[in-house]
Amino acid sequence: MTTSTAQKLEQATLKSKIMELQSALFFTESLSIIKLPTHVIADVVVDEEGDIWFVIPKPAMHIDAYEKEIPAKLDFFKKGMDFFVKARGKAFLLTDTEMDDMPEEMKKKMQDEQVIGVKVVVSDSDLVDNTPKPAQSWLQASRSQLSSWFF
Repeated sequence: MTTSTAQKLEQATLKSKIMELQSALFFTESLSIIKLPTHVIADVVVDEEGDIWFVIPKPAMHIDAYEKEIPAKLDFFKKGMDFFVKARGKAFLLTDTEMDDMPEEMKKKMQDEQVIGVKVVVSDSDLVDNTPKPAQSWLQASRSQLSSWFF
């Protein structure tokens, strides 16, 4: 399998897992004095490039007070699911819907004057399996411990 094929497969898997979870914590990792607060986000859009789009409430301070490109982290989760997704990348704050690559769903969401758009260009992601490990009985645990000592 070529690298681009492997990347596309990984991107498709990641996209389907994110769409399955749909909710995340959005953290900015800026060193700036004026930082965006952590937000719980839902109803995300993942485009063909693997970029993640969503809206957050418009900050109290004027948008120009914030950096336009911010290192960010997204932790996707859903109660009862046996996996979660961690993504890191660069977040872009969007106030204009006239971007060529903006998905139509985002343009509709951004018509609300109380929100701003965020596009996260993912540079690193992890799909974490959180399936509980089957419990061993004390007899099985003892047997495996003894065998590891003697063999």
